[in-house]
Amino acid sequence: MLRTSTQIALVSLIYLGLITDIAPAQMGHVLNGEGPVNQSMAGVATATPLDASGALLWNSATITALPGNSIQFGMEMFKPSIELTSGMPTPGGLMTDTTSSDSSVSPIPSFSMVYHLPDSDWTVGMNAVGVSGFGVNYPASSTNPLLMAPPNGFGSVYSSFQMLQLSPTVAFKMDKNWSFGFAPNIDQASLAINPGCFAPPNDPDGTFGNGDEVYPSGLNTATAWGFGGQVGVFYQGDGDWDFGASYKSKQSFNDFEFNSTDATGAFRQLELDMDFPSIASIGLAYRGLDDFVIGLDARYIDYKNTAGFEAAGFGSDGSVTGFGWDSIMVVALGAQYQIDDCLSVRAGYSFNENPIVDDNSTFNVPAPAIIQQHASIGMSYCVGHDWFFDIGYQHGFENDIEGEMGHPMMGFIPGSSVNNTMSTDSLIIGFRVLF
Repeated sequence: MLRTSTQIALVSLIYLGLITDIAPAQMGHVLNGEGPVNQSMAGVATATPLDASGALLWNSATITALPGNSIQFGMEMFKPSIELTSGMPTPGGLMTDTTSSDSSVSPIPSFSMVYHLPDSDWTVGMNAVGVSGFGVNYPASSTNPLLMAPPNGFGSVYSSFQMLQLSPTVAFKMDKNWSFGFAPNIDQASLAINPGCFAPPNDPDGTFGNGDEVYPSGLNTATAWGFGGQVGVFYQGDGDWDFGASYKSKQSFNDFEFNSTDATGAFRQLELDMDFPSIASIGLAYRGLDDFVIGLDARYIDYKNTAGFEAAGFGSDGSVTGFGWDSIMVVALGAQYQIDDCLSVRAGYSFNENPIVDDNSTFNVPAPAIIQQHASIGMSYCVGHDWFFDIGYQHGFENDIEGEMGHPMMGFIPGSSVNNTMSTDSLIIGFRVLF
């Protein structure tokens, strides 16, 4: 059985590498859950291990409490709805228009496996999932000021960021109540962005500030590898309450390097230093009601001290200095009701602070990660002996930010505006097998 599980794991990793696409922007650009079970609990799992995916993602120590061994597959079909409205004062009045991003449905697969070593207090696991992403696809416009052709606007705006994380995990049950877990994280990310505002603009005559500057393209996708780790503790009480805590370190990436061109068409390499933030989580679970499990998680995501998310603005060379995101708190509440041995239903709600302030609306057109509230529902049904079909649905409620338009030469323009609006919907399906 262990050999068969290993073979399935290898096939699953290939499957993930082939079809992983843009992960949704949820808590900022961090995915707030994994798989249909955890997503339908609004990501609650730090002290509420219901399945391998959620346990491995949020607290490696909790895999010791999962019943039996399991292999789990999931597929999230994520659809964002994103709009950009900008306005600019002109002698004839305010010029304003709204443009929708051509964002299609993105598939986000996940794979998880947990195995309890026989006659041992050790449990091992493997998680492979898209944990982060953002993306927009705005066409150039003659009526939407920000999307007008340079140098008046930025032209068409495109971005696609995807991050896959592998987490080989070990956990040890120290006594009947306490468990400890550890997982190194191995990350692979890709990024394409146009215009490449993170770099100084191309300047044909070498005289910066005379209005002929155009940002280079970052459409040639750059990839980078990152590394970090997770530690967690879990207390499974003798009564009705359980407690968990975990810490995911910052994921440090090598620079993203883009093959681009300068104003003459000659080769130019662009570089961007962008890491993934550290995340601290604590959680409580209550099991005192018949057939109910209720979980509460709180997280702190440290964007502010992460490379790439520094204070937003234009440098002296015209480059954008960073996204300008603040660190945020997240609170999530989820509940599961076990109707019978074969059927369970779940619901959850989460709220997070917005990492992007209104003043930074211009700098976050490529990554409008502004969703603050999510609601989710889901269910699981056994389709055979130790086989379960899982399904979940999650909605990210519409939110928007608005600030004055920023320009590398003119600064912030009085009377102008840039408004980013976003909502999301996800359908998540999957299956689990226990052995």
